[in-house]
Amino acid sequence: MHLLHVLKYTLDVKETDAKRRLYTSCTWRPLDIDVKETDAKGTYSHVPKERLGFKLRGGIDKQVTINVQQVTNNVQAEMDDSQVSYTGGGLYIERCFGILLAPGRSVKHSDMRLLEMVSGASGGSGCSVCALWNAGESALAAFNVASGDGAPAYMSLALDLVIRGIRDPLRLIIETPVKVYPPTERFWYYSKRPLVQQFYINLKESLDALGQLQYEVTSVETSGELDRSRLNLPLSLSSLLPSPLSSAPAPPSPSEPDSDGDEPLLSGTGEVSKDCGVDVLENWAQVLRSWVGARPRALGQLVRVGVPEALRGEVWLRLAGVDQNDKLMETYRTLISKDCPFEAVIQRDIARTFPAHDFFREAGGLGQDSLLRMARAYAVYDHEVGYCQGLSFLAATLLLHMPEEQAFCLLVRLMYGYGLRELYKDGFEALYMRLHQLDRLMEEQLNDLRVHFQELGVEPHMFASQWFLTVFTARFPLPLVYHILDVFLLQGMDTLFQVALALLSRSRKDLLQHDFEGVLKYFRVTLPKKCRAEESSRQIVKLACSIKVKRLHKYQLEYEKFIKESAEKEKINVELERLKVSSGQLQQEKESLETQLAQTRAALEEAQKESVHYAAVARDYREICARLDKQVHQMQEYAKNCVNCSLKLAQKDNKEECGHKGEAKEEGSSDTEARLRQRVRDLELELAQVKLAHVQAQCSNQELSHQLNAALNEMQMNQKQSVTPWLVRTLGSIMEAAQNRPSFQTYLPTVSQDTQPPLHRHGSLTNVQAQHTNLDRRVSEPYSPDVVRRKKDLNAKRHSMLVESNITKEAKELNRRSHEVAIVKNLSMG
Repeated sequence: MHLLHVLKYTLDVKETDAKRRLYTSCTWRPLDIDVKETDAKGTYSHVPKERLGFKLRGGIDKQVTINVQQVTNNVQAEMDDSQVSYTGGGLYIERCFGILLAPGRSVKHSDMRLLEMVSGASGGSGCSVCALWNAGESALAAFNVASGDGAPAYMSLALDLVIRGIRDPLRLIIETPVKVYPPTERFWYYSKRPLVQQFYINLKESLDALGQLQYEVTSVETSGELDRSRLNLPLSLSSLLPSPLSSAPAPPSPSEPDSDGDEPLLSGTGEVSKDCGVDVLENWAQVLRSWVGARPRALGQLVRVGVPEALRGEVWLRLAGVDQNDKLMETYRTLISKDCPFEAVIQRDIARTFPAHDFFREAGGLGQDSLLRMARAYAVYDHEVGYCQGLSFLAATLLLHMPEEQAFCLLVRLMYGYGLRELYKDGFEALYMRLHQLDRLMEEQLNDLRVHFQELGVEPHMFASQWFLTVFTARFPLPLVYHILDVFLLQGMDTLFQVALALLSRSRKDLLQHDFEGVLKYFRVTLPKKCRAEESSRQIVKLACSIKVKRLHKYQLEYEKFIKESAEKEKINVELERLKVSSGQLQQEKESLETQLAQTRAALEEAQKESVHYAAVARDYREICARLDKQVHQMQEYAKNCVNCSLKLAQKDNKEECGHKGEAKEEGSSDTEARLRQRVRDLELELAQVKLAHVQAQCSNQELSHQLNAALNEMQMNQKQSVTPWLVRTLGSIMEAAQNRPSFQTYLPTVSQDTQPPLHRHGSLTNVQAQHTNLDRRVSEPYSPDVVRRKKDLNAKRHSMLVESNITKEAKELNRRSHEVAIVKNLSMG
């Protein structure tokens, strides 16, 4: 946001008493507040400002620049030059702290947000501050909501100044209306309307302890926004502006002809006289009576001169051929009851359509309601186009001359029958084609102006887009708008080019003297104001009708060819970019393969060097082997011829034979020893089994002894009660028999060593089991759990011993066989 402040300073001195107390009245007047927002290119562009305040887009960063300039009169307070070095008059601004911003009005100082300072300069009678408004800050999030959804209606700006002689910083607060729009909002036109606001600062002078002049701020008053046109007065007349304490006349309306400020002309400006001569009315009456089918011959000339205001509604309908279209009127009555998806956009545009005309000025009035229904009905009727900004101006022009049903029918005819609808379709492709035609017509008829525009970088779409889309209804005064529509309904699309060329021809000299900004401002502000008079409108239309517009079809084919070539070039460029990328990738692959090839070649050279080296080494080894073989043959021949060598070889052979025999004997003895060892193991295993049977027998004897002792004890207990002689004798015989029972060895058979059957290597376990079965038959089974557990442990021990013995036998057998194989190999090699 860019804010420019010009401060006007006046000073009145009043002596009140002997102490020389001075009261100073200062007027500070901010001027030309201009808002800037970032665009897609990263630059800052001006924000429009109208009567209702600044038009901001939410969610977009802005920039604020405040330039303060103090203007003084000839009256100054008495100040000692030795005390104050500044002698320029007025107050001396030492520096400024920065810019503060807050949504709303009458906000607290603590609620204002200090913006990030970008640059600043101060000193003397002025200062300049530039700050960045970050839309992402939470304190300023209210400015990101579109108006009507809780957005603030005002914004408050504050600037803190440090002024020499004033102890505390001076804060100036500016409150201005704002209207927030979505970030995607597009404005067809806008104005840099200055914001003028006066500040009246009452100061009290005093002297401090050192005798220096000091000021004390007693009050700060402001008159609010003033009329911008009064700022165009010379500097000497600006002091005549009255104070807000006095009555000031109302500022002139922007639409008045005498207002020549920088604000654009509001749409809907101008009054059209309904007075018409008798001759003109008679000519029109005659034409209308004869107008039954085709257009009368005299109609064209009358229309080009201008249709009388009282007859415009009927003539427009008959020129368009919709004066009897009852079916479309009935369709309109149905469409206004349907929902429109563009309701919010239409609501925003209604309030800014023809704001200078009384019929559309009142919110919710008859004019705005009719325009709202008509815009909604067309948006529902034309699904492809819907609603586009600019249609409301054309619809409002029609509503000023006929009921809304007939205006809707005429609007549909203008869009479909006169080709305006094509300008809004397909991303405004047809509009660009029309602008190309206008550019070629300028080259043909206004070549010097076109060359000047090309040097400045001004293109037709910068000034003619709105002309074509709205048929000149959005910017120009109503007399010219009505007259242009008269001819447009008569001739069609050619009228747009004729009027555009006529406006450029009349403004040619002025446009050649302006730079880029001046040209755009001329189209936006100056040109519409020069067309306010009805006589100017008639001259423009007369000039337009005299301009011959030719070769439009040729220029259209030229543009289509250009678009086709551009599309092909675009395809070629896309393909070229793709090929460039592919070429880059192939180049990288090529470089990678070249690197690998170089590495492979280096490795091949190294391998060749090693191959040569190894070939030389192998050749040397072959020579050495050949030489050694030769020496061996020589030694063998020498050994055959030597007697001593023969004897030694024979002795060596005898020793080798003896050694083989000894090894054979050792092998036989080792087999016998192995069989004997196996026999010993079998005997040991049988001995372990016998010992196990003996232990089990002892366990059985102990169990029987326990049972006998238990029976004796029970018998003794019974004898004490009643002793039976025969039972005592029976038990005594049983005890004697148990004591005289033979030992376990008496049941074992006596086997001599001579008659002992041989124990086989794999049959010992069967014999043991058989013997164990015989023993079990002679020994009773124990009943104690401890005996059963000991028996299981012994069985497990026996099984493990058997397994170990089998493993040992197999291992020895394998060792024996491997030894035999080794002996056989040695013998075969020998």
